[in-house]
Amino acid sequence: MPTRAKVEMAAYGASAATLAVVPSMDLPAAHAAAAAISGGSLWWLYRKTKTRDFARTIKSAQRLLGPVTAGAVYATCAAVPGRPWWETALALGWGGLMTAALPITRSTWTPPNDTPTAYPAGFTGLVMRLWDDAEVAPETWLENIEQLLSPAHPDFTADIVAPVGKPVPRIDPVTAAAAFGVPTDSVTVTDIPHTGPGRMRLTVTPTRRSHGQSIEDVWAQKVARPGGAIPGSHIVEVRQYPAQGDIPARGMILAAVEPGEVARVSHGQLCSAFGVEPEELRLVAESRGREVLVTLYESAPLKASRRATRDLLTLDAYGRYTIGTAHDGSDAKVSMQSAAGTLHGFLVGVTGSGKTVTLALMCAAWALAGLANWVTSARPDAQMSAVGRHVDRQGSGALFTWWMLKTALALMDIRGEMNTEAGHDFSAHSPYPGLVLVLDEFNSLVNDPAFGDDIAEWTDILAREGRKFGIGIVFAGQSLNLTKLGGNASLREQVQGGIGVVLRISGGIAARQATGGLAGDAELAEIPDRFNASMTLLDRMNGTASTVPGDPTQGVGHTVTGSDATMMRCLHVHLPKDGSPDGLGEIFPASGAINTLTDREIDALTALGLWHDWTTPPPSDTDDSPAPIPAPSSPAESIATFTPPPVHTKPKKTTVKDQILAVVTREMTAKEIRAAVDATPGTVRNALSDLLATGKLTQVDHGLYAPAPTPATLTPGPDTD
Repeated sequence: MPTRAKVEMAAYGASAATLAVVPSMDLPAAHAAAAAISGGSLWWLYRKTKTRDFARTIKSAQRLLGPVTAGAVYATCAAVPGRPWWETALALGWGGLMTAALPITRSTWTPPNDTPTAYPAGFTGLVMRLWDDAEVAPETWLENIEQLLSPAHPDFTADIVAPVGKPVPRIDPVTAAAAFGVPTDSVTVTDIPHTGPGRMRLTVTPTRRSHGQSIEDVWAQKVARPGGAIPGSHIVEVRQYPAQGDIPARGMILAAVEPGEVARVSHGQLCSAFGVEPEELRLVAESRGREVLVTLYESAPLKASRRATRDLLTLDAYGRYTIGTAHDGSDAKVSMQSAAGTLHGFLVGVTGSGKTVTLALMCAAWALAGLANWVTSARPDAQMSAVGRHVDRQGSGALFTWWMLKTALALMDIRGEMNTEAGHDFSAHSPYPGLVLVLDEFNSLVNDPAFGDDIAEWTDILAREGRKFGIGIVFAGQSLNLTKLGGNASLREQVQGGIGVVLRISGGIAARQATGGLAGDAELAEIPDRFNASMTLLDRMNGTASTVPGDPTQGVGHTVTGSDATMMRCLHVHLPKDGSPDGLGEIFPASGAINTLTDREIDALTALGLWHDWTTPPPSDTDDSPAPIPAPSSPAESIATFTPPPVHTKPKKTTVKDQILAVVTREMTAKEIRAAVDATPGTVRNALSDLLATGKLTQVDHGLYAPAPTPATLTPGPDTD
């Protein structure tokens, strides 16, 4: 039995005992108290009848039944002299009767219903039951209950429905908020278009606190407005998906701008509009022309990495291999070759971003496709040395790179002779394998004082002409600066169409600046060091300390093709830094064979003195003696039609600064200078800053430049010694 019922039964028992004894006693104070209680109850009931609210009058009568009848029993016993036996029986009978009528004397009592209300399972049934139990609006019920964000978020909308012919009564937001245990300002009740007052829209948004606005209203006010995250856009479709495996629950919004326009996305503003921090990596925006797909996850979707296998790194029917897992759980694929047939590409990522592991995956994919690999880096590295055991050539330093590129240039001429003889096009069906040159830490290599200029020049030639001879170049580094390659737009277009992977780059640096323009205009979300590693300003203000670091983001980045980008996490392969056993044998060809050039090509390079370990110093400019050419071991191995490649005369390099100084002969704006100089806007801007700092240009006004004044020449006078 409930505690409240026990207390009420005890009170009725005590009242019955009082009625059996006190009325026959000469106690004027007790008589006055009994008269006041009984008379006050009757007066209160009379006042209720004047309100003409029958329901409330009945409830009051139920509650006052005990005091009113007790007053009648008390008056009867007090009016009769003495204490006859029936007074005790009357008092005890009243107590038993009130105990039996205990449910009726409660103000909340309603007639029992033998059929319990059946609610649907899950979130819908819970909302309906909470609404009915709280009696926010009696006789109404909820329909069309729909969660707004995800199954894990309590935000929902529902229709409040009244009986036929009756309107929905006025809903107090405080009462409705109490029913669901949410803040008052997260509850709104609005009209439903094209319906009458018998149906209203209830919106409860404790998470989003959108004050009842629809997603379309929020989008228009915070995203599509001028200066917003995606100006001029409108929602096309909204979908929700539950959690599946490692992929958290997510909501997806497909939006578009007007035909003839191109969608421009500001990732930071978009995160702000949806109330998430960019460091959480929960929001992903992908743009394709005039359309944008925005995905908001319940939690970061890329925390789990997938193990690399030969099957994933083997080319599919479309010439693609899997480099990682996209944010939505699908395979993140990259093409081995661009549409133009080049093997070029780029990989950018700071130390600790997973760049070396990604390079190992690329080399394994090339090896599985039958391509030969030459890999160089600025400095020796234990991880790259491990990769070197599975590729044709691997080394480090500017000297090794100088010989590697010089050999690749000679190979172009050798293959040109072969093409003249047999008509090979060096495609995938050619008996001569494709060759990929990997230039890791490219910025350091081209800035080497002894070999940097040659490395830059030869890289430029190979990037422009290598496609015709089955030779590709992949640039890699913490950032790429293609200024020494001339920054030519055609070169960027050739490299953009191939493999492009951008991992975590330096904080705050634009993707275009980090990739030397190779990522085009793609809007890339910045990758933090760790998932959820940042502390909110409110936590900092409250002095909350976070002692648990977030999970590392190694391998998280974007695959880039032209202006398209997809957030993904690269496959994982065990690649230790201390030279201990690695997992590379599980992804390179199972036979252990290493793809190399053909014997004919190697013999021709040997004859030119280029096929050695590439660590010997180059011949001196004063040494006129030609390199010795070993005789072929048999006539079959000779190359009768081969002639040595022509000597490439290095042209005088024209830097961006030289171009600017040649152009600025008068006062010119920055826009005019950028139009006249063949370089990216960021490169021109940096060069202008350097020229101002060295005094070679002057800044007349903001954005207005002029040649530096020529200092006057002092002519000695006749008295000068």
